[in-house]
Amino acid sequence: MMPEMDGFEQELKTLKDAYAEQLPEKLAQMEVLWRGLIEQGWNEECFKAFHRMVHSMAGSAPVFGFTAVGRSARELEARLMAISASGAPLSDVDGKEFSSLMATIRASAQLLDD
Repeated sequence: MMPEMDGFEQELKTLKDAYAEQLPEKLAQMEVLWRGLIEQGWNEECFKAFHRMVHSMAGSAPVFGFTAVGRSARELEARLMAISASGAPLSDVDGKEFSSLMATIRASAQLLDD
């Protein structure tokens, strides 16, 4: 292996390890926002912050090798986009579906793709 590639691969491993280390905190922050929406009712600012975090995870997780996390976040993001486009607050059905999708993201994160 060329020395440049070895250094590049080490850098990628370092970035992946850092992402994996930060993932539980990101999930916890998402969970706080999500619980706020469910328990305290509709809040546009909270919804937008939650949507941004989900969007970020959907894009960044696969880049660092966490494809299942990214796929689950992308599915949740698609549903959030539909809610955002409709302008309607979350319904009870949405709440249950989104809670299930959040559980899938958490479970995917615990598997930590290789």
